[in-house]
This record gives sequence, C-alpha cells and structure tokens, in this order.
Amino acid sequence: MKLGRTIPYLLVLVAVFFARHNPFFWDTVQLASKHAHYFYETDFQSIILPEVIDSGHPPAFGAYLAAVWKIFGKSLPASHFAMLPFLWGIVFFLLKFGEKLAGKGQAHWLLLLCFADPVLASQSILVSPDVVLVCFFLMALWAIWEQRPGWLVLAVAGLGLVSMRGMMLAVGLYFFSIFVAEKISWKTAAQKILPFVPGGLLAAAYLFYHWQQTGWVGFHENSTWAPSFQRVDFQGFVKNLALLGWRLLDFGRVFVWVGLAVPGWFLIKKSSWKWATFSRKSLGWQLMALAILTFLALVPSQLFYKGLLAHRYLLPVFLALNFLVFYLFKTSRGKGFRLTLALKFLLLVGLASGNFWVYPKKISQGWDSTLAHLPWYWLQEQVENFIQKSGIAYGKIGTAFPNIGPREAIELNRVGDGFAEKNLKTNCYVFYSNIMNDFTNEEIDELEGRWEPVFSEKKRGVCVILYKNPNPGTCGN
Repeated sequence: MKLGRTIPYLLVLVAVFFARHNPFFWDTVQLASKHAHYFYETDFQSIILPEVIDSGHPPAFGAYLAAVWKIFGKSLPASHFAMLPFLWGIVFFLLKFGEKLAGKGQAHWLLLLCFADPVLASQSILVSPDVVLVCFFLMALWAIWEQRPGWLVLAVAGLGLVSMRGMMLAVGLYFFSIFVAEKISWKTAAQKILPFVPGGLLAAAYLFYHWQQTGWVGFHENSTWAPSFQRVDFQGFVKNLALLGWRLLDFGRVFVWVGLAVPGWFLIKKSSWKWATFSRKSLGWQLMALAILTFLALVPSQLFYKGLLAHRYLLPVFLALNFLVFYLFKTSRGKGFRLTLALKFLLLVGLASGNFWVYPKKISQGWDSTLAHLPWYWLQEQVENFIQKSGIAYGKIGTAFPNIGPREAIELNRVGDGFAEKNLKTNCYVFYSNIMNDFTNEEIDELEGRWEPVFSEKKRGVCVILYKNPNPGTCGN
C-alpha cells in the first residue's frame, strides 16, 4: 500500500488513540456497555437480554464487545480499539467509491467529505453500533456495484445483526440492486434476492426466537423506550416533518444542499441530466436512486412515532447525499470550474463547521452526532473530582440521561454507585449539563432561579453545573 493510501488509516488510528479513555456516551452506554456487561458477566449463556436493557435489536454488537473484553481485558481502550476494523472498513470502501465516482486522483475528496460530516465524525470516536452499521452498509453497496455476491451475503447478515434499522436498510439495498441491474424484471428480482436470503433468515430467526421468549418484538408497553414509540397524531406528524427538515439541514448540512443545487443547476442547464437522458447505467441516476431508497427504507416509519428521528438514524441517507454531491462536483467541472472549486471548499468547511454549532440550553441537540460534545469528558471528570473531594454520595445527586446509573457502565471503573434520576423535590443535589436534553425548561428555570450552584465549569459551549437544594431540610450535606 502506498504511503498516500496509508495516511487515512493512520489518521483513524490516531483519532481512536486520543479517544481511547473517553467513557461511553449517550446511547452507547445502553447499546454497547450494558449489553456487553451482560454477555461478559454471564459468559454468553443467552442471546436474550434482560428486559431492563433489551431494546429489541439483535445484541450482536454487545456480544462482540464482550468477546473483545474477554480477550484483551475490560477497559475503555480495548472498547475503542475494537472499533478499528470497522472504521478501517469505512475508509477502505469510501476510497473505493471515490475511485469509482471520480478516479483515484479525487478519491480522497470523498473521504474528506464524509468524515467532515459531524454525525460520522462524532460516531467514529464512540464505541457505537452505528459505525458497524455504516461499515456493512458500504460493504453491501460495494458488493452490489462490483457484483460480489459473497461479500453481499456477509454485509446483509451484518446489517441484520446490528439492529432493526440495519434490516430496514437491507431492504432498501435490495431494491437498489434491482435498479442497477441490466434489466428489471421478475426474474431479475428473484435472482437479486438470493444474497439477501441468508441474512434475512438470520434476522427473522432472531426476531422469532425473541418473540417466543419474551412475547414482543421491537418494543412493549413497559419498555424503557416505549415513550419514543408512541404513535403521533396528525399534528405530531407535521411536527416530525419539520423536525426531519431540521435534521437534514442541521450541523452544517445546509451546505450539502447548496453543493447539490449549484452543480446540479449547471448540469441541467447543459442538458446533461434532463429526464430525456435518463439511464439506469448512469452513476448519477444510480446515486439519486440510492439516496431515495435509503430515505424510503429508514425515514417514513420514523415519522409516525414520537422520538425516532435522531441524527445517527439518518447516517446512511447523509452518506448517500454526500456521494451524490461528490459526483456532481466531478461531472460539473469545466464550465464554472472556479465556482465549483470554491463551492467544494465551502462545502467541506461549512459541513465541518457543524461541529461548532451549539444551541441555547433550552433547545435539544443531538450531542452524540457532533464533535461539539468532546469537552464533556473533561468536564464530567472535573465534576466527579469535586464530588469526591466534597464527600458527597452519588445517591444524593440527581441527574438525567446519559449520566444516570452505575459509573461502571459508563467509565468501566468498577464503581457500582452512580447518580440518581433527577427529582427536584427530593434530590439533595442536581448535576446539570446542557448535553442533557431531558431537563425541562421549567426545571432549568427553577435551578437557575432558586438552587445554589456549588460547582460550575464551561468549555467550548458545553457547561456542567452542580446545584445544591435550597431547602435545608431536603439536603443535609
């Protein structure tokens, strides 16, 4: 491998190295740490998780992490380095796509574009199952384009074992494989489904077994995640549409749409992409189909529920859009070249700037989908140091997601104690941070208006404050 081709892999290694001591963050506490703890402590006796941590997804990622702990020891560095094979896989496939879409000389631009995206950048330094999902998504796409059925079987099985979103994504990829076929027919549809069958059967077998053992699939009424799966009425549906629009523009992604619009206008003006010239063999039309099919596979079902429009859920859609804008820049070179070059620079800088977008504290933000969350690890450590020096028991301190529960699940520090769930009527202290979206506006107002801040620190848009209850009868410390 040439030095220039090695550099991206080394940069990923360096990023993981610097993040190796970062505790689990946001949903990774549940989907990575708690799942892995169960398998690690029970020696993989059952693939059905305890109900309190069972979110309905196949727990293969947690089992993988537990296996890594068994071999290398249970530690944060081992957990982070366990992500390297999948991160390197993402780099490998992105470079392959860059070559396919624009040639070897331009392939690195696609890599820069995709990792400039705050969602992929942030997830890449977490111990996250979404990194695995992206790796298998890209593997499947590569296998379809290169006609590698064996690799497609592996990729689809991987998607199905990561999550139910992976299963849905596999359906979208199946229709994409039909779209790029030489001829669309019932015979083609039957042939193209064959590599999807093993993964589909594997996923169906798990879901059936899970239903047989627990009586439910996906979620149930008493589930911790049941509020997110509440059906919305028409007003809620409209609100979700607005939220989806925000997600598609958030964290610098507005620049992606500018990047799609301007080169696209040049192409249409030159009659290069009018419907009269439509061809399924055209990479441009294939990329448009990929973006549409990934969107249809993942998004419509999310619009009917209360809390399923997280940024990371849309990551495959974002990647498909990045592929399309990258291809448009390549095909629009020539006329408007200087403008195209300027737009390319604006796109990269603008998209990366999304990592510095921090909203006011009363506006919820997808902190696991932006590098803006990075100061949290240091700030959390400062709060804990203050708590320990002050002799305050964890149980006297209320807080919110993602900081509730045993510190062992978050920091792998063998500390079974942890912060309690916030209740401003009974907590002696409350640990607040703007990375916690579960504080209501009224609770923030009460904390700021009546409670005494005994520790406060802020770094690059992230704040942490430890408040003391103003009622002496409630707080004895």
